This record gives sequence, C-alpha cells and structure tokens, in this order.
Amino acid sequence: FYPAIPGAKKITIENLLAMTAGLQLKPGARLGRRHFVSDQDNLACDVKKTVFKPKMLGKWYYSSLNYVYLCGIMTQVTGQSYEQLFRATYVEPLQLKQTEFLWSKPGKIIASRLVPGMIYRGGRYDVVKHKKALQAAHDELGAGSVVMSNHDLAKVMNYILAGSLLSKKSRRELYRARPPYYYNGGFYNDASLGLKTANGAGEGYYTFMRSTKTAKTMIIIQANKTRKGEFVVLKDRIDKIMLQLLKKHGK
Repeated sequence: FYPAIPGAKKITIENLLAMTAGLQLKPGARLGRRHFVSDQDNLACDVKKTVFKPKMLGKWYYSSLNYVYLCGIMTQVTGQSYEQLFRATYVEPLQLKQTEFLWSKPGKIIASRLVPGMIYRGGRYDVVKHKKALQAAHDELGAGSVVMSNHDLAKVMNYILAGSLLSKKSRRELYRARPPYYYNGGFYNDASLGLKTANGAGEGYYTFMRSTKTAKTMIIIQANKTRKGEFVVLKDRIDKIMLQLLKKHGK
C-alpha cells in the first residue's frame, strides 16, 4: 500500500494493528504538515518522514503513525475517506448524537456538547485553542480525530466487544496480543482478568476506558482539565477502581 516506506514488504496489517511494525518518525519530525491540506497530503508527507527499524519489527512500540497508515489503507481499499467510513460504521447504525469529528462545522460541534480542553500552566488552567486542537486532530487521523460523549463511547465499545460489528472469530484474531503490553486492535488486552483497556491524552483532554471483554462492566471517564504528571496517577487509580468493581461482582 505504501511501497515508498522502507521495509513495507515485511510489514503486515497485523503489525500496524498491534503497533509492532517497526515504524517511527524521523528524530524531531511530527505527524502531518504544518498547514493542513488534505488527509492524503498528510499521508504523503508522513511517508517521507517515516523510518523503518528492522530490529523493532514484531516488537511493541506505541506510535499513532501505525493507525494513520491503517486509515490510509482503508481509503485505498474502499475509495472512501476515514470520516465517511467511521460515520457509516458507527454514527449512522448506532444513531450517535454526541459524536463528531473535530473539524465538523461549529453548529455540529456545539450540538455534540463538546467542552474545550484545558491545560494547567503557571497556576491556572489555560484553554487549548481550537485551531491547535484541530491541527492535532488532522495529524492523528484514526488516533485522535473524534470527540464523543461517555454515552456514545459506551455504545461503540459495546458494539465492538459484544455486538454484531465483529464475529467471535474476528474478535479472537483482532485482540490476540503478546507480552509485555498485550496491545492489539486499539486495546491493552489483559487475558488474566478478561479486561480491555484504552487511554487517551492530548490537547487538554484525558480519556480512560476499562471494560470486561463482553462489555458487561465498564468504566469510562473523560476530563477536560489536564496537568503535567497527572495522567499516570489517574490511570493507576482507575485501574484500581475497575479491579474493585470486578471483585465486588465476583469476576
């Protein structure tokens, strides 16, 4: 799909899903272009900044670059944009009312009830400017472009983990993961507890999701106030709360 990337013939779709493709950006480089033109332009720009680390192929290394390329591959296969595919797969069939791409028209963003992200600096919380958040959303296509309410996110998680979107066989394949991080298909997969875990941080937002593999017990917490060093602290606390819930319900 992207033959200009070194090592492209060795990398599989499974590697991209599991973040074991051995792909990284060149030192000092960032995703996308300074001034957004289009998704395809961003992808072409990213290809030029991508390096392949042969020794890292098959080893886990988190980078949004993997999911950016997955979006590009889906576009090549279907002829539709990532946004079109997302809306057709989730928004329309689940009738999501508080889910939008960050670059949607202002009226739609307002209707989604989005609140601005804030970062603690110099003794106060500063609002992240929409222009800056929008740039990041375009750059991290497939890994940070969509805003959702807790309710909509829970519906999507249930649809993925227990609904009709995937067959049991597909779920087994998609979430088959290896140590040390057991990551695949967008989740950290804790086989011992049967948990699916996901986290997000950026542009003044935190998102934490914890769910049993059947989505019967789930925690979703989103915050629009962030502070340096706070993410890991909150992540650990939410892990403990989930374990307490499982213990309470005899999981």
